[in-house]
Amino acid sequence: MDKAKILIVDDLVENLYSLEQIIEKEDREIISATSGNDALKLARKHEFALVITDVQMPEMNGFEFVEIFRSKKNTQNVPVIFATAINKEKEYVIKGYSEGAVDYLYKPLDPDIVSAKVDIFVTLYNQKRALELQYKELKDLNQLKNKFLGIAAHDIRNPLAIIEFYSKSLLNELGPILDDPAKIQELENIFVSTKFAQNLVNDFLDISKMESGNIELEEEMVDARHFLETNILFNQVFASKKNIRLVGKIKIDNLKTAFDKNKMNQVLNNLITNAIKFSHEGTTIHLNAQQKGNHLILSIQDEGQGIPEKEIGHLFDPFAKTSVKSTAGEKSTGLGLMIVKKIVDAHNAKISVTSEVGVGSCFNIELPLKTLEPKEVVSIQTNNQEIGELDEKLNIVVVDDDILMRTLSEVVFSKIGGNITMLEDGEALLDQVDSIGPDLIFTDINMPGISGYDLAKQIRDMGIDIPIFGLTGLINDEVHALSKKSGIDGVYEKPPVENMLKHLISQINEERLT
Repeated sequence: MDKAKILIVDDLVENLYSLEQIIEKEDREIISATSGNDALKLARKHEFALVITDVQMPEMNGFEFVEIFRSKKNTQNVPVIFATAINKEKEYVIKGYSEGAVDYLYKPLDPDIVSAKVDIFVTLYNQKRALELQYKELKDLNQLKNKFLGIAAHDIRNPLAIIEFYSKSLLNELGPILDDPAKIQELENIFVSTKFAQNLVNDFLDISKMESGNIELEEEMVDARHFLETNILFNQVFASKKNIRLVGKIKIDNLKTAFDKNKMNQVLNNLITNAIKFSHEGTTIHLNAQQKGNHLILSIQDEGQGIPEKEIGHLFDPFAKTSVKSTAGEKSTGLGLMIVKKIVDAHNAKISVTSEVGVGSCFNIELPLKTLEPKEVVSIQTNNQEIGELDEKLNIVVVDDDILMRTLSEVVFSKIGGNITMLEDGEALLDQVDSIGPDLIFTDINMPGISGYDLAKQIRDMGIDIPIFGLTGLINDEVHALSKKSGIDGVYEKPPVENMLKHLISQINEERLT
């Protein structure tokens, strides 16, 4: 670490020499100036830990020098000590402090006092620099962690998604015809275990995205009743497996408010899943909603085991797990409630918990009501033709180096229609782009050889102006920035989801119709 630099300013050389002899030590560098103007020039070249300046100087006195010195962004927080032989009156001292002084030294200088004061400021400066260095190292480590998570997302989520997809397909196809319950149970075990592993990876990725910066909300005006009723129907499927009733008491009508629908779905799904997890068969979970003033009040109340009072305060901590055990051996990552809290906070909402052992728990959310300006709606004449269906099908290209992910993607993409071309690398697409004539490209971002970023840039350089979307295991600010810079229109998490693709294709078809 470089030595701390101290600037001393006095129009008398003998005073500078005397002060330098008092404060000089191995851990610092003393730089002197005989005028305020010279001192200001030095301030542009050096970073100072401390400035000691005389008050009575010709041309520019100490007050005037400090006023200009403090007005500069890079020096506004540097501590300044005034040294003076006169004017110890209260009014004079106050003027010095108002100009930015942190202390006064009175001439003739007391060597012990001067040395002790300077030592304190140098120590504080060195501690500040050490903290800044530690912060930078932590920031670099955090970036490295996020990079590792990106690799994990790409290399771990792909096979997990494939296992989940095919185990679910086997359950749907073979479940009704298999006579051996043990075999069906084995398939269910594969599916459930894979789903848990996926949720674990997803929770880690969610935490990583949230730690890398503020949560980006995609708010829209939402019909609150319809949103909640849809969520209840979705979660009733899981509740029914434990013979648990999920009852909604929605005391709102025609209430529309703005929030991020996907993220709030994530909040409710997590809270309801937890309620199911820690409730016994035959019990009831209540999802209540009402408007109270300018807030939407939501509560999820179960008839479960309850949470000990001393553990409630740690529920939203990372990896927090209570002493309460799930009633059917369900697993938990310990990250879900932390993610819930961060999403709720991002909406400027509040979440609270009440619980009684042996009676149950209730999670309450106070969501502020918010209105967004309506977006302009463009009328599209489709000639009674359904959106997403054109006489001419879209030529869709999917590029991914993972053969299993290509296989899974082909199954998903085939359900949305169009002419699908699956390619294993960017070179193959660049060689065939003219003959394929793609209308839409999906590309894996992290590929050996030509990455998704480079592929998009080269396609743009060829003058091809078609929608290009990235597919990746981890989406963060860096991915968004690099995608935008390379000409990628948007990024989606892998594996591709059928509903997402149908919506996207519909949007692109709408643009073609116009």
